[in-house]
Amino acid sequence: MAAPRLDSVAVQVLAGKGNDVVISVSIERPTLLDLSCSALIDAGDGGRIPISWNIGDSRTKTTRYEYKRPGSYRVRVAGAGKDACVGLKEATISVGAPKGEAKAGTPRCPGGWALVEESVQGARFT
Repeated sequence: MAAPRLDSVAVQVLAGKGNDVVISVSIERPTLLDLSCSALIDAGDGGRIPISWNIGDSRTKTTRYEYKRPGSYRVRVAGAGKDACVGLKEATISVGAPKGEAKAGTPRCPGGWALVEESVQGARFT
């Protein structure tokens, strides 16, 4: 009996939520007897989220995460614990400042740049 294998990880910014993302992780079960495993999501900013699959669970699980600062992050998922999933999967995500923060007059722009009003995810500069 082989342990379930990590199949994929996808990260998507929630529309209108600035730094909030949804992380989706899928596993592949080699046989019907390979029912459970656990993994750890490393959000790339120090945040860690445990995730596990048991009998009857969907092969894809999702979780919501909020980054504290705008930026680009590498999300890594690896098997962890006693019944660890096999493998390692990675994805990269860029998150911007929340809309409300940009309107409050405190945009986080590179030096010499200004935030374009009402830009997508508050991350377009000119």
